[in-house]
Amino acid sequence: MIYNNMKKISLMAIAAVMMVACQEKNAYTITGTFDSAAENDSISLQLVEGRRLVDLQKVPVVNGKFTFKGVADSVQLAAVTIGDAFCQLFLEPGQIAIELKANQMAFALGTPNNNAYEAFMSDMKALEDEYAELAKNAQNPELSEAEVNELKKQMGEFEEKYYQAMKNSIADNAGTYFGLNNLTNSYYYYSPEELAPVLESYIAAFPTNARLLQIKKNNDITLETAVGKQFKDFEMPDVDGNMHKLSEYIAANKVTLVDFWASWCGPCRAEMPAVKDAYDAYKNKGFGIVGVSLDNNKEAWVKAIADLGIEWAQISDLQGWNCAGAKLYGVNSIPATVLVAQDGTILARNLRGEAIKEKLAEILK
Repeated sequence: MIYNNMKKISLMAIAAVMMVACQEKNAYTITGTFDSAAENDSISLQLVEGRRLVDLQKVPVVNGKFTFKGVADSVQLAAVTIGDAFCQLFLEPGQIAIELKANQMAFALGTPNNNAYEAFMSDMKALEDEYAELAKNAQNPELSEAEVNELKKQMGEFEEKYYQAMKNSIADNAGTYFGLNNLTNSYYYYSPEELAPVLESYIAAFPTNARLLQIKKNNDITLETAVGKQFKDFEMPDVDGNMHKLSEYIAANKVTLVDFWASWCGPCRAEMPAVKDAYDAYKNKGFGIVGVSLDNNKEAWVKAIADLGIEWAQISDLQGWNCAGAKLYGVNSIPATVLVAQDGTILARNLRGEAIKEKLAEILK
């Protein structure tokens, strides 16, 4: 009996030691400074859950310094906040340091994911500063027209440079939580063909991540309507309630642009002049457009059509992001376009701005 009791106690002691060792292994300490703190101020450590911040800890700021301690069983996105000062960070085991300043966003340092995040944001800030300098120089009244056009050309090429920097970071940080966070927030910068292998590599590291699996599901759908594939038909009402199939418009034109948009979408409205310009230039050469709205409100949809001077066909099931046509084509951000030939072959996806006219110039010679 005594032996059994001693054995049980020994096992409990071993379990306790293992638990403590595990906690020590997963322990984090966040030390920081905030020189604008008032007497009796406290600072919060919060978990980022979707669009919500959920309080995890709150500690006092003493002589401009604060410390959070705890255990992180998994890496989570978090934030340290006080007033207008804010620091987004990855809550993970290790020593994390933060220097907070009023009305500024700060960065955490000391652990792998936080170091990678800070380096990435520093690189992106340098690119943004470079673009701002180009934009400023383009406003110089002393420049010739040729010089201004060259600067505008460089500015036009800058978007792709920015996207490529994002993709490079995601590739360089494959298998990390920082890379995962970056990918799930920036996957729409990829073509479906580019995205597929990137998703596979991340799913290998995070096989149960629901967000990642949903993005893959959407991308697989998009690949079914990739360039070179046949279009998928669907039917929706126009503004008068008359039902129309997408195939009607495709059959009526040499080339048809299916334009997914919404009245509430600022980038869609900003893009509309370029779409209208392409329509005016090629409508007499066999080019047609059908707008597919992701609106929920019919009045807002109809008003936007009038306000934007849209002259081409418009259809919508008024289901917002549950739009049947958008789901069929794997549309997860707008504006989005699909260019379809009269025989139903998809010729291009997500053309924007001058790229629409450039593609039409190739096809409708």
